[in-house]
Amino acid sequence: MIVCVYALITPSRLPRRLTGVAGEPLRAVMVDGIVAVVGDVRRRPAPSTRNLRRFASVVESIAGSASAVLPARFGSTFTDLTELMLVLRSRRASIRERLHAVRGRAQMTIRLICESESGDASCASRSQVTPRARVRLEHKATQGTRYLRERMEMLRTAQQIPELAPVRTAIRRLVRDERVEWRGSIATVHHLIPRAVAGRYRAAVERAAAEKSVRLTVSGPWAPYAFAENW
Repeated sequence: MIVCVYALITPSRLPRRLTGVAGEPLRAVMVDGIVAVVGDVRRRPAPSTRNLRRFASVVESIAGSASAVLPARFGSTFTDLTELMLVLRSRRASIRERLHAVRGRAQMTIRLICESESGDASCASRSQVTPRARVRLEHKATQGTRYLRERMEMLRTAQQIPELAPVRTAIRRLVRDERVEWRGSIATVHHLIPRAVAGRYRAAVERAAAEKSVRLTVSGPWAPYAFAENW
């Protein structure tokens, strides 16, 4: 048997009879004030549609009862509890920081298509920018500095979505953090907001989008997947 992790949370009461992807009973394991919600499985879960949906459902159930939750990446497994506890102890400072950041908060997600997708060069270049993009460096002596400068520029550029400007203005008082992802011409913007203002957030986004004829979709509230920082 191996240990499958579903989420890290602050000390909280879990829903009764909570089961995982394989139907295994879930339990809480506490390490230095950090609680890992885990289950024992025979093998790492396969990333099937059914399993992914079940995993998301489990995480949302956990988020509904915990004041702060960091969802695990699907299929996060450890050989035993000793290995898991070692990892949590080694990362406890950053995990506690992230738990504090998401406490009482949820994720909302906006998706929209860049209007210039038909051939505008600026949009085309922007759509290829991601934090994981590789930078080709010509001179070894300056590769460290150049890499950091290029990475900072890519991250800055990735945030620029002119179409979303009026929406951002309408919700700026509600947003505590933001993450932007690009796939081709589709921008996905994740916002971390207080759970209690989810309705206000959605209404503000839809109103601002309608006023400026911005075509987008908004979903949530969700557990803060985009803000877990791959703990």
